[in-house]
Amino acid sequence: MLYVSLAFAQQKHTIQGTVLSADSLPVAGVNITAGKKLSGTTTDRSGHFSLGFLSEGNHVLSFTAMGFEKQSHTIVLTKDTLILIKLKPRIVTLSEVEIINSHHEFRRSNDSRPVEVVNDQFIRMNIAGSLMQSLDRLPGINSISIGSGQSKPVIRGLSFNQVVVAENGIKHESQQWGADHGVEVDQFNVERIEVIKGPASLMYGSDAIAGVIDLKQSFLPEPRSLGGNIDLSGQTNNMLGAVSAGLHGRHKKLWAKARITLIDYADYSVPVDSVEYYSYYFKLKDRKLRNSAGEEKNGSVSLGWVSDKMSSTLFVNNTFSKSGFFANAHGLEIRNSQIDYDRSDRDIDLPYQQVNHFKVHSRNLININGINHQLDIAFQQNNRQEFSEAVEHGYMPKPPDSLERRFDKEAWSVNYTIKNRETAKVNLSAGLNAEIQQNQSAGWGFILPSFSRIMAGAFLVGESRPTTRLLLSGGLRFDAGNIRIEQYNDWFVSPVGAQDTTSVFKERASASDLDFSHLSWSTGMVYKYQKLTLKANIGNSFRMPLAKELASDGVNYHMYRFEKGNPDLKPETAYQLDFGVEINHSVWAFELSPFAGYFPSFIYLNPTYQYYEGLQVFEYKQSKVIRGGGEMHFHYNLGSKIKAGAIGEYVWSRQLSGEKKGFGLPLSPPASFLINLTFNPGDAGFLSDTWISADFKLVSAQNEIVPPEKKTPGHQVINLSAGTTFKAGNQPIILTLRLSNLLNTRYLNHTSFYRLIGAPEPGRGLNIGIRIPFLVKPKQLQK
Repeated sequence: MLYVSLAFAQQKHTIQGTVLSADSLPVAGVNITAGKKLSGTTTDRSGHFSLGFLSEGNHVLSFTAMGFEKQSHTIVLTKDTLILIKLKPRIVTLSEVEIINSHHEFRRSNDSRPVEVVNDQFIRMNIAGSLMQSLDRLPGINSISIGSGQSKPVIRGLSFNQVVVAENGIKHESQQWGADHGVEVDQFNVERIEVIKGPASLMYGSDAIAGVIDLKQSFLPEPRSLGGNIDLSGQTNNMLGAVSAGLHGRHKKLWAKARITLIDYADYSVPVDSVEYYSYYFKLKDRKLRNSAGEEKNGSVSLGWVSDKMSSTLFVNNTFSKSGFFANAHGLEIRNSQIDYDRSDRDIDLPYQQVNHFKVHSRNLININGINHQLDIAFQQNNRQEFSEAVEHGYMPKPPDSLERRFDKEAWSVNYTIKNRETAKVNLSAGLNAEIQQNQSAGWGFILPSFSRIMAGAFLVGESRPTTRLLLSGGLRFDAGNIRIEQYNDWFVSPVGAQDTTSVFKERASASDLDFSHLSWSTGMVYKYQKLTLKANIGNSFRMPLAKELASDGVNYHMYRFEKGNPDLKPETAYQLDFGVEINHSVWAFELSPFAGYFPSFIYLNPTYQYYEGLQVFEYKQSKVIRGGGEMHFHYNLGSKIKAGAIGEYVWSRQLSGEKKGFGLPLSPPASFLINLTFNPGDAGFLSDTWISADFKLVSAQNEIVPPEKKTPGHQVINLSAGTTFKAGNQPIILTLRLSNLLNTRYLNHTSFYRLIGAPEPGRGLNIGIRIPFLVKPKQLQK
């Protein structure tokens, strides 16, 4: 009772007041603390504050706000007190201010892994026959090209299902396992690209063991606006013509975007008169790879609704492509074909492929009490067909039609992610992912049986800033999956063995039901001190074996080999360590990104000494592999108008076990070094935003091969590009020119599809791109 009476005997008072600037304007958001216990408050929009229930005596009040000097005042409190505070402005002298791509720098500086971010302007400046070819200029990124219109990505020497291609955060489920399978994406519909180099299984699950290429449509139209653009493109090497028209509009909360793209191209030219296949030389008419023409027809629609606390978007797109295979690369039987491949450069004759990819994706975001929830649901269907002339092979009689293979994939994906408040000391993200695939194969040619695949995973990722200079991150993920492979028997009979005359419908794939699971983890840090940034990240990731790696048993004529799966394969796992050093000076910048990795169970195709119908047999095997390398980027401003730069990349690998112990890995890109010089003359007359650029690329010879791979000699190539903006009346027009292979150099790309038969890369070619943007102003809409 005595204690309680003494407590109530102590008088409690409040301090109220107003905080103004030097010119007597109220200052909102001023932080006010009292004493060492740091109890305090902040000012409202009128500059008012109230600090209550303080005991009598002396109190030191501190006032801090961005843009003002910190002030402290001692208040002798004997009763309720009212005060007025005026803050003095804080004067800061800046030596230089540079406006940069804020999202690019934010994304790179908040990720401990090597990250590249580019926008649609980069794609227009480096546009090629396919999106992945357009990304070739990024350090550590290459492509496996299939002619001039199809390609698949390579990140630090790894490709196929070791690289995830995502679109708006959803894994793009095309037919990734074949070297002749491109990525069915409309590159005119991509607005931003984020490339993560290194293990990314935490967020994307299986298959992201080498990295992720995330394609985004991030542009949100302004309220009460209507606009769009028209893109026209042409190439002289393969006489490509492309037109793409996009339209976007928004009322208040409701918005929509749409795009349609048409592309048509002819056979492309190479700087040689003939190519060799199995010691047979095929003459090329007009130095063109016959039957390498193709076409694309793409369309997309996006509908969205956005508010302060919630947004919902529906993406619907369909891509269709049809492209021929170089006729003389599909087998020596082509010599007996009745098709006149040289009658037209634009004919798409046998053999050819056509693919239709349909995707519908619903994205929903809601903020509840500061907690962000995101739900993505997607459905995809990829229908791929390969056609070739029906000819007899071994015991197989002549097929009734030209449909050699058909692969039909249907995939359902569900992703749910939750993130806590951004103001928390530790930012946490947690999520669940699930995917169901159904794959059906058909056609008279067999290499892969029908199969189903189910994947599910859960992850927790966190990051914290102990100091303003240091960012720490880490996370865990658990995945479980199942692959169910259907039995397949030949549609024709063949003898059981050499000494047995019994003929049967030979079993090529047996039924199997396999389960896989794995725990992935990653941890990293980013440290910033003035103009220096240091990064480090170590992580573990994994990949489920493909059905092709487990159960293939057939001839792959596109790759000139017989491929046989291995049902005993274990999941492919990897441990990788990434470092990063960035120095950003006022006139120069330097970046170095070395990496080292260890694969306890790397899956690869091992060449054997066996032959089937004249084709060498390749078997899927596993071995221990170590890898290393890195990328370098440097640029220097030679003045206000000239900038020089250099980009270098190197990948090294070595097998530590298995039949190819001591060798590297197949299709490893050689070391390369690119020197760039860019000139910005400034505005002149009716021209603005003008630039001229020259690239000189040196590529070393690739002698680190896996037999029977052939060594590839080094080469040098020069590319020129330029761009400007001018107006036709009030209409701005953006013009881009790119001259590839200026000297018409004959060279081989080690990761190219046709390099296996000695077909060089395309010769000299001029690409012309025209963009016509238009915008209806909001005032015009209101009328």
